[in-house]
Amino acid sequence: MADKIKKGDWSAQTTGILLIVGPILTILFNSLNPINAANAFSFSFSPDKIDGVISALSGNESNSQIFGLLLTISLLLLPLAIGGISRICQDDPGRKWAAFGFVLTIIAVAIWAVANGIGLSLAQAVSDMGGLMSATIQAQAAGNAQAAGEAAAGAQALGLSAGIMNGIVLGAHQMATTIFMIGTLSTGIGMTMSSAFNTNISRLIALGGLVGLILVLIYPVSSDPGFGIVGIMFLVISIKFVAAGVTILRASRK
Repeated sequence: MADKIKKGDWSAQTTGILLIVGPILTILFNSLNPINAANAFSFSFSPDKIDGVISALSGNESNSQIFGLLLTISLLLLPLAIGGISRICQDDPGRKWAAFGFVLTIIAVAIWAVANGIGLSLAQAVSDMGGLMSATIQAQAAGNAQAAGEAAAGAQALGLSAGIMNGIVLGAHQMATTIFMIGTLSTGIGMTMSSAFNTNISRLIALGGLVGLILVLIYPVSSDPGFGIVGIMFLVISIKFVAAGVTILRASRK
């Protein structure tokens, strides 16, 4: 570490804390999402197949909505952390790279927030569909064919809507993930060109963004191997950001 980060620098301390807390909370709440929890780092799960998504959400709709909201809040910490890195790099040759990474992170998080909002609606649709399916069974048991038919038609319509919403969510996630990886690469390059950060960690962050970008383009989030691969890449990049946060905190306390 160079002397760019001074002892007691509250801004650097805040950046270090955000780099630790933000990625940890994001990974935590993302992993608690029923779909991810049921298919943790799975290389055989295809999230574009709505039947598997509905199966994972059924009975867990409330958890999906709660953790979706918490995940969105956690994601907001990421651009704040990257913004702190950009501020530290403001007098360095890498300031433009860090600033570009900051802007891309904001865009990625904004898209993720919209995707999570649609995900909340998807969970509600699955919940309503489950209720209509139960109503169909009850109506059939009671011999009420008309009520059973109406409930079944409603459940089918909700199933179609769920498929459409799931497709939109996957498309948004693919776009946001691609943008985030480019932003991570740019941020890592900016950190590498600055004397304020640990060079090895900075290079690893840049490398993580590059590898993540290549992988997400080859294996989209919606594909069966891509779902697990991207999940692992996010975990690896998060660990690197946490490590960077720790080193920044240490430098601000020496």
